[in-house]
Amino acid sequence: MQLADKVTRRGDTSESAPREVDSSELLGSSGQLVIHHEQRRYVLRRTKSGKLILNA
Repeated sequence: MQLADKVTRRGDTSESAPREVDSSELLGSSGQLVIHHEQRRYVLRRTKSGKLILNA
């Protein structure tokens, strides 16, 4: 199943409601996600203690 299929809107069905995605779907088994934004590369990663960190 694709990530877009698992995106849900909880409580508000309007177009302005923010998307909600489970972090495990984004990070996968590697625990990391690379995001390209405005010609910069960011890495979102899960720490050993389960927190999320975003680095440029």
